[in-house]
Amino acid sequence: MNLFQPTPAMARRTRVNSTSAIDALRPFRWRISLTYTLTFIEDLLELSYPWATGIAIDGLLDDKIVMAAPIVVAWAVRSAIGCFRQMYDTRLYTDVYNAIVVDTIMRQRGAGIEATSVAARSAMSREFVTFFEKDVPVVVTSLIGILGSAVILFYYDLIIGAITASLFLPVVLMNRGYMRRSLRYNEGLNDQLEEEVLLIDRADEAAIRHHFEEVRCWRVKLSDAEAVNWTTIEVLSVLVFIFVLIRATYIPTTDTGDIFAILVYVWRLMENLDNVPQIVQQLTRLQDIRKRIEAGASIESVGAEIEKAPGEAGETARL
Repeated sequence: MNLFQPTPAMARRTRVNSTSAIDALRPFRWRISLTYTLTFIEDLLELSYPWATGIAIDGLLDDKIVMAAPIVVAWAVRSAIGCFRQMYDTRLYTDVYNAIVVDTIMRQRGAGIEATSVAARSAMSREFVTFFEKDVPVVVTSLIGILGSAVILFYYDLIIGAITASLFLPVVLMNRGYMRRSLRYNEGLNDQLEEEVLLIDRADEAAIRHHFEEVRCWRVKLSDAEAVNWTTIEVLSVLVFIFVLIRATYIPTTDTGDIFAILVYVWRLMENLDNVPQIVQQLTRLQDIRKRIEAGASIESVGAEIEKAPGEAGETARL
């Protein structure tokens, strides 16, 4: 079986009208599971880089060149998997997008919806596919980077592991509040965007100017909240890094390669913590979009993918 091509059964299933985005994704669930599995393997291999590099450093200092083999093997395998997955992802998610957009166009044109509206909806359905293609792997990669690095740091030194793990509590508490603010700001932004098509149709210059000024204000609030959250995490990370650096340097039994690996794992953990504000903002935005889809809001206003089929207008579509 060619993994890059859908089977005839898949092709038949993609022609079945769906009532929600999840229904449209079900024919592709095994192919999507494969690409997520490959991403998971890539992340684990990348997580081994600092450890394998530390071994290589200590080995080369002792004139044992064979100790460089783990990093070479890990890098080569990850590169091969990454090359395959990137080519596979493009084929997979263009198939997913095509299935969703064709279903959207045919059902909505059949329901008598104007071509201009259907064109806008078909373009915006790409956002839903992008979430699964780009955002979900970022979440998985960040979780593996944060939790995996923390576990490995405990392996190297309990005190260093405890110091880095101490970051988790303030980050969690900060992002609980940030999540509420982000959801409120996204609701305000999406409320404003719901009026955009109507305002454009009215062509009232003053109203249009006011609308885009309101959109700007909500986007600025979202950006400012994310920036404050990110900066706070950065400040805490710098303090933790200083403590770890002092601790790693003064451990008498620590080899040069171990110090290198410890510092890289700390950097890796902090680098992935930096992704947390963006992930929270994205998830809250999609949470608001989901509520609007379930309530029957227009697809133009929420940037979502497929609205209910005419014969199923009385049912609730849940993601």
